[in-house]
Amino acid sequence: MSGTEKSKTIFPMHFPISGKIRIPASKSHTQRVLACALMNPEETRISGLGKSDDEQVALKLIEQLGATITTYENEISVRGADLASHRISQVEMGEAGLSTRMFTPILAVSSNSIEIRGKGSILKRPMTFFESYFPQLGIQIKSTNGCLPLEIQGPLSPISLEVDASQSSQYITGLIYAFIASKSTRNETITLKNPASIPYLNLSLEVLKSFGIFVEFQNFVLQFSGPYSWKKSVIQIEGDWSSASFFCVAAAISGTLTIQNLNPTSVQADRAILEVIKQFGARISWKNNDLTIASNHRNGFEFDATHCPDLFPPLAVLAVFGNKKSTIKGIHRLIHKESNRALAIQSEFQKMGIHVVIEADEMHIFPTKNINKTTIDTHGDHRIAMACAILGIFSTQGIELDNPNVVNKSFPEFYSILKELSQK
Repeated sequence: MSGTEKSKTIFPMHFPISGKIRIPASKSHTQRVLACALMNPEETRISGLGKSDDEQVALKLIEQLGATITTYENEISVRGADLASHRISQVEMGEAGLSTRMFTPILAVSSNSIEIRGKGSILKRPMTFFESYFPQLGIQIKSTNGCLPLEIQGPLSPISLEVDASQSSQYITGLIYAFIASKSTRNETITLKNPASIPYLNLSLEVLKSFGIFVEFQNFVLQFSGPYSWKKSVIQIEGDWSSASFFCVAAAISGTLTIQNLNPTSVQADRAILEVIKQFGARISWKNNDLTIASNHRNGFEFDATHCPDLFPPLAVLAVFGNKKSTIKGIHRLIHKESNRALAIQSEFQKMGIHVVIEADEMHIFPTKNINKTTIDTHGDHRIAMACAILGIFSTQGIELDNPNVVNKSFPEFYSILKELSQK
């Protein structure tokens, strides 16, 4: 799809759907692996990289910071850099929320002053976490009303500290990786209060293990034991459960679909989609890394998405087709995404004739038989675009998406895979 395409019509499909699709790389996994490869003085071989905007931001950034990258036919080789001696004065993060929150503390390992810039929705997403905790770590920081651009200057001096981890696990991942990168880290601890998205923290720690680095995490306390020794690593990037969730939902509603390239034992948070589609009534089976989903019953469901908030949009779609009201908890995690996703889901779903009620920290969605033809405002949010597109294939007349290319942030292949299904 053209990056300049201003609108896109999603046409209804013939159901039930059937087929086999391959899901792209996990950008969550990729960005963490690239951050660790940057810190690793030994060689890291990485295969299965994706092509999303966020992954390209991370790849460009580690090269800018001094990593040596060699590209082969199906993989890349990365040799890390001495972060304490980097001399770059400015970096561009695009709209990559994870890279911004993860690499900012890593950049502060150096004593060099550096400006961290972004564009689009990331400029409105608060970065006040850094202002709260950087001074305790010896890092100077200036923000723009609590947002990007930021100016920081280290070097980071690791100390044991207690942090409010309720905003996002991405900040904590950044601190963990920065402590690992600092050669002065010894036996410090980071104690987490009200941690959010614990599965994502587990993913960050699992990636470290693949480089021979172990950080103990018990009772919400991270225990370091530096300095650390890295090892040569060979890593296959996992398929993306976040991207897969939209097609899991489509199959659970109507059809049988095999989704390739997924790790059945992955610690990615959005693997929890399987819990919900089973509650909904779908049947699932595995053959190696191929997941097959078959629709069966259509039940209403209740699910707490506090630790996997990216599942809210596809779960909202699933709820439209239940046999009674469904409830999704964890609204507070949606406010500072690419959009305020709770309000975006409510406003765009209501345009399609879907009744959505927001009450305290819960979203209630009522089943709807007919999805109205309308023009959807994607709110500059890739997951809102994908959710509404899935609804569009179940409509009677289709829908139109405004600014559909926002999916390039995480899933550039989304529309081509959707079209491939429609041609089965």
